[in-house]
Amino acid sequence: MDGFFFTGEQLQLPQLRFSASSLQARHQDARKGLKLYGPYDALRLGKNKIRCALIYPKSLIDIKQTIVRGLTNGVEAFMGFQSLFRVPLEFIGEREIQNEDVCEVEKEIKATILYENPDIVIMTTTVRNELIYAKVKSLLLGNGIPSQVVTAEKLRNTKGLPWILENIALQIYAKIGGTPWTVMSSSPKGELVIGVSRAIDKRRNYIIGFITLFSYDGDYLLFYSLAPRPIEWQKLDEYRNALSQLIVDAYREYERYHGKPSSLVIHLCKRPGRFREIAAVEQALQEIGFDLPFALIHLNDDTNYRLFDTGHPTYVPQTGIKVDINPYTALLLLDGRVPDGTGQEVRRKRGVPKVLEVYMDKRSTFPLDEFPRLVQQVFEFARVNWRGFNAQTIPATLNYSYLVARLVSEIGIDDWNHIISAGALRDKAWFL
Repeated sequence: MDGFFFTGEQLQLPQLRFSASSLQARHQDARKGLKLYGPYDALRLGKNKIRCALIYPKSLIDIKQTIVRGLTNGVEAFMGFQSLFRVPLEFIGEREIQNEDVCEVEKEIKATILYENPDIVIMTTTVRNELIYAKVKSLLLGNGIPSQVVTAEKLRNTKGLPWILENIALQIYAKIGGTPWTVMSSSPKGELVIGVSRAIDKRRNYIIGFITLFSYDGDYLLFYSLAPRPIEWQKLDEYRNALSQLIVDAYREYERYHGKPSSLVIHLCKRPGRFREIAAVEQALQEIGFDLPFALIHLNDDTNYRLFDTGHPTYVPQTGIKVDINPYTALLLLDGRVPDGTGQEVRRKRGVPKVLEVYMDKRSTFPLDEFPRLVQQVFEFARVNWRGFNAQTIPATLNYSYLVARLVSEIGIDDWNHIISAGALRDKAWFL
């Protein structure tokens, strides 16, 4: 039986940028780059300190102390918040509650907002409590304040404590509006990229989450991420209209600050429907009144394809292997072997590495010879994950848009409508 033969290539790991003003401040490793150069926006963050409030149950005073000491002074390999981000994290208020009760939590949050008005609030709980989590998020986000909910069971893992605190520090910096690092862009200046995903809430409504990134001076920057929409189950017209409005909103927001974008790329978490997504794009472009070149890209992280390297003892290929299935479809390996800085290659996960199936809808108006660049762009977005230094390598467009949708579904759409009307979170990665 004859075999099938496919062509492929090894994509180069993108360089991460750690300075908006210097091309020399770059590194392939996020942790090492931050230690060497500090964060990308260190010179333009606009804060001389980050003001943090902390709410904790009386029974978790030891966990509170671990957080304060660990983030301030560091633990072992983690040297503390200021060492990584070049700005001090100041604890301006520590509020103790007697019990993990929603009413008591609500009371202290309101007092924190009124008297401390912090940049961020850390809330500790014994275990994950959905009611407390939703209350913390909705109250604070409604006032433009991001939050970090930390469970005691996680911080009692003393062996992994330095890395846990390091990841908490990373999320805090991104949530208050900082840009820890970005990735050097292979795309033309002014290309607008929208990531769209969705979750289902308790009422069986779709929640469409989306984020917008754009290429600017050689880097990708997070731009806009604050307009999820509730869609009743299986009402396709509502889905199409909501997606169309998201595109229009993102376009107009970008145009207000940077002028007309050069092109539009939309990343979807599933294969575009026959009518819905294309109709939404066409409807949006008609409202915009501008003939903008666009590409619809499907990112499937649940494909049945697998890739193996028979020339390596682990059978795990290198990160960045791309295999062309046909002119419109490619497989991309995102969690393979990567250099560890000592001349060796490692993979920090176990199991068979998943691949990402990347498909460009044939109704896109981009020329077909642009598809390889769009696959490279997906690979670049997989290097921007501020949830953790060793977090799963998922393109930010797919990952962040899902986190937006999931968080809004957990908060509840009624509370979200109040939050969105405030509009104080646009430039913050509040969803991490």
